[in-house]
Amino acid sequence: MDITVKMTAEEFEEFRAWTKDKNRYNADLARTVKKWETFAAKVCYALDMDPKRPGKAKIIDQEHAAELLEMAKDFFA
Repeated sequence: MDITVKMTAEEFEEFRAWTKDKNRYNADLARTVKKWETFAAKVCYALDMDPKRPGKAKIIDQEHAAELLEMAKDFFA
């Protein structure tokens, strides 16, 4: 079986480091999971379903909503 993968030299070096160092990979994975958990928690604190409009959400906490927006900009940029 032949597999061809296109990646930059930087991505290849990172891949090689992860295959050599499982602890680094696990730590990176734990940080990523923590970011997603924090992101989900902020969503729960900032938004709630609007009982007057089915299927719509409303902002219930402006501070958490602002933090959520900043996190989203950083995380998805």
